[in-house]
Amino acid sequence: MTKAMMMLAASAALVCGAGTAAAQSRGSQEDIAPGGFGNDVVAARRSTPAGEGPAVFGKCAVDADRAGATALLDAKIGSGESKNAAKKLADKKTSCGAMIGRDRSEEIVRGAIARQLYTETYAAAPAPLTSEPAPFQGSGDPSLVQYDLASCAVTRDPVAADALVRAAEGSAEERTAFPAVVAAVGRCTPNGAKIGFSKAQLRAGVAEGLWAYRKGMAAR
Repeated sequence: MTKAMMMLAASAALVCGAGTAAAQSRGSQEDIAPGGFGNDVVAARRSTPAGEGPAVFGKCAVDADRAGATALLDAKIGSGESKNAAKKLADKKTSCGAMIGRDRSEEIVRGAIARQLYTETYAAAPAPLTSEPAPFQGSGDPSLVQYDLASCAVTRDPVAADALVRAAEGSAEERTAFPAVVAAVGRCTPNGAKIGFSKAQLRAGVAEGLWAYRKGMAAR
């Protein structure tokens, strides 16, 4: 397989409390392979060529137009405004768009920008949870289940989410962080239909979810 794929039980209209699903992990010399649930396993993914990838793109896009990059995240994911803005930013004819790599999807663009904004804004990880988190209310949009699950996982283990977002792709830190994040996704996963995540999708969703989470905490 050329994509790291995990199959997670998910509800189309996600409303998460404390779940009971367990996560397993297996190592891979090429890349992390945190297991999903049951017999599902995340396979290793091909590495991104040096000088390109979401992290490189995110820094370029934020440095070039921070206001525009922030405005993208303020737009609702999946909306025409968000899709059009993401497409424009990831246009391979532009200097930044040429850096993003093969996947130019809206979610990857948003996640790359969220990661850059997050790491620039917050120097330290959030505090660990000291009590049971409140039930997570998802969007109710079946097309955003992956996004909802990743956002929910952040609320279950913000420290693990922070570690994943700060880790370089393919690094030892990433391999350490992924199993904890997968476990957090498991705590958000009710019984229901299965949905696939690529590693890039999970990283992107967690980055955006963490950016929103920290902003929400700061506003309290």
